[in-house]
Amino acid sequence: MIAHVAEASEASGRVVLWLDPDTVGMPQTISAAVAIAKAYSADIETLVLEAPSADEVGDVPTAHVSLLGRALGPTVVTTCLTHVRRSLSERLQRDVVERAAHARVDVRHTAARGDAIDRLSEMCLARGPWNIVAVSRPPSPELSGIISSILANVSGATGVVVAGRDGKPCGADVAVVIEDTERMPSMLRAAERLLPDGGRIHVMISAETAQAYDDVEGHARLLTANGSRYVHHRGSANFGVSGCLDEALFRLKPAFVIARFGGSLLGQVRALTRLLSFAPGPMVLVR
Repeated sequence: MIAHVAEASEASGRVVLWLDPDTVGMPQTISAAVAIAKAYSADIETLVLEAPSADEVGDVPTAHVSLLGRALGPTVVTTCLTHVRRSLSERLQRDVVERAAHARVDVRHTAARGDAIDRLSEMCLARGPWNIVAVSRPPSPELSGIISSILANVSGATGVVVAGRDGKPCGADVAVVIEDTERMPSMLRAAERLLPDGGRIHVMISAETAQAYDDVEGHARLLTANGSRYVHHRGSANFGVSGCLDEALFRLKPAFVIARFGGSLLGQVRALTRLLSFAPGPMVLVR
């Protein structure tokens, strides 16, 4: 799948930034979404899912606790929680608007109810098919499942952006982890679009066998033979062992990592959580 987002003038895609006030938001994801939108001359549309109302919850048992020692009725509790959640959402949206204004990127906001994957799918179909979905949730064991659901069910999304907890400044380079020749051209094009001024594109190969590694590396060197900004990392087959490139990515500290989700690099649930735990740069994940 081509990692691509449509320009604003094309009206066939944008960066969809899912903001979740129920979790700790990742400012790095917001910055990444803005950087991608700027690189592609695209817009950003935020999505906030509204909490279900008391009527929608139905007969689910609840308990109301007051730190003041007074009993609180369900109406008071629901009102307070709704106000707090709305305030958190508005704070996240202001952060997006401020960062986007600095990069001259247009932003609009959407609020919806229901399942997140369903709403993302509807948004990407309504204005698609060239969307990139950015998920502001922090690294967790559940994040891999969310990404998998987006890539499997949101047909109008060409990639998913996530970031780790480390907010230290990154370098100006972009790392591309290539696993096959089919995805290689589109991933390299995405790297060229996202490459900051003065940066270089670091090509890393992730393959399970020596033969596959040599085949992919040979094609990569031919495809980038005329590119002066490419750096090839010589490695070896990983033989199905995850985490072989983690140390190299940590040392490089790239501005972006472009990789396939579900392949030899990120084929295990814990692989993404582990990599995001110390990788400072955001990741653009493709099918």
